[in-house]
Amino acid sequence: MDSSRKNDPQFDLELEELEKELGFRLDDYDVEYPSEAEMMRTIEAVRPFVPVKENRWKSIAETSIPIFKNAYQEIFYFSPLFWILNSLFLVICMYAVFIADQDPYVTLMLFAPLPTITGLFEILKSRLTGMAELELSFKFNLQEIILSKMIIIGTFNIGINMMAMAVLSIFTPNVWAGKLLLYWMTPFTVITLISFLLANRLRNMHAVTATLVVWLGTGVFLSSEEVSGKMESIPAGVYLLIIITAIILIFMQAGRLYKRGVNYELNH
Repeated sequence: MDSSRKNDPQFDLELEELEKELGFRLDDYDVEYPSEAEMMRTIEAVRPFVPVKENRWKSIAETSIPIFKNAYQEIFYFSPLFWILNSLFLVICMYAVFIADQDPYVTLMLFAPLPTITGLFEILKSRLTGMAELELSFKFNLQEIILSKMIIIGTFNIGINMMAMAVLSIFTPNVWAGKLLLYWMTPFTVITLISFLLANRLRNMHAVTATLVVWLGTGVFLSSEEVSGKMESIPAGVYLLIIITAIILIFMQAGRLYKRGVNYELNH
């Protein structure tokens, strides 16, 4: 458009007449709106395709039950060495307290995560035997199998530690059960969190063996009177904060591990 005509009165009149002419032509077109009955039929037709708001707790329950059932079946595939080794750790723990006269709190703290660390051997077993690829074709994917095994390991760890705590609190004088609970729950939750982080990333036994050796070395360090005295001076709230934080992160990591398995199935 010529810029010189922008202020031309004649041009403005021509433009106004053109707009009126187009307006008259558009008035000849009649848009028919659907009736209320037609709109309702359309709504009813698309209603089945509208996503229903998911009940989060129901969804969690539906996904958790099969994993727990698979965990029950996985128990029978655990190596006898796992049960024997951890029973031996329990015997050593009792010997250290009742015979060697070691501090029950530090002893239980050292013992608490050992079943979880040794349980990583069971998680890596399929990779070492070349069964990981075959497990990917099972009803439960590899991540769900790892979760099932972690449930077994965690449940067994809680059970054996509760047993040790009960024995120590009953037969050891001047031992407070609440303090024992804090002392074993703290390393247990922290090591379990680390195990979740490593479970789907480890490729050989060397890392597990190194973790076990490092933790046993840590136990020797914690057993010194100076260090154990400093640990007893730490407020109980600090231990509780560590435990709660670790538990929250464990559930978050378990959820991510499960979603990773679901995404793998959807993409393959």
